[in-house]
Amino acid sequence: MDERLLQAFGGLSLQPRRSRFAGRLVLLRGLPGSGKSTLARQLKRDSPGAVVLSTDDFFIENGVYVFEPDFLEDAHKWNQKRARKAMKNGKSPVIIDNTNIHAWEMKPYVMMACENRYEVVFQEPDTPWKFNVQELTRRNTHHVPRQKIQQMKEQYEHNVTFHSVLQSEKPHRDERRSRGPNAAYSMGARSCPPPALSNRRPHRAHTNNTPFNQRGGFPSGF
Repeated sequence: MDERLLQAFGGLSLQPRRSRFAGRLVLLRGLPGSGKSTLARQLKRDSPGAVVLSTDDFFIENGVYVFEPDFLEDAHKWNQKRARKAMKNGKSPVIIDNTNIHAWEMKPYVMMACENRYEVVFQEPDTPWKFNVQELTRRNTHHVPRQKIQQMKEQYEHNVTFHSVLQSEKPHRDERRSRGPNAAYSMGARSCPPPALSNRRPHRAHTNNTPFNQRGGFPSGF
C-alpha cells in the first residue's frame, strides 16, 4: 500500500504529526485472561473521557455474560458501529477491549480511525502470564478452555502495525470456523443452550438505547 493510498485514508502519513489527529483509538490485544479489561479500566481512570467498548458487551444481559456463537458476527458489527459513532462524536480515546488475535479483526476499527483522523495505538497488557496458557486458563472469566487458549496463542499475530492491519484480509467464513479464535469461543466458553436462542432476541436486547457500563461503555447519547 503506497503513501498516496495511506493519505487517502484520512491523511495519515508514515510519521504524522500528533497535532493532525482529532483523537486516539487504542486497540487492546491479548489472550483471554491476560489482563486486557484490567488495562482498559486503568486507561479509563487515566482518561475519564475515554470510551471503552468490547464485543463481549453484546452478550451481557442483566449483568450476566451468556455467549451465543451464532450471534458473534452481529456482535462484532454492533461494536464497530458503537466505535464509529464515538469517533463521529469526537470521543477520545476510544478503547477497543477485544482479543484482536489477527490483524484483520482490527481492520474495520483502523479504517474508521483513518476516516476520522484518529491516531491508532496497539497495546497489550504487560502481565508476566500473558502467554502462559496454564495461568490464562485459570484467570480468564469466560471459561475459555486450555485447548482453545493454546490454539489462540499459536495464531496470535505479533508486531502488528498500522500498515499490516490495513493490508490484512479477512479469511473466508469456512476458514474462520476451522481455525479462527472467535469461532472457538464456543468450544467450552459458557454459552446458552440452543433452545434458548430464539427467546433472547439479542438484536432487541442490545439496541442503541441500552447503556453498557460494565467495561466503561457509554449510553446512546454520548
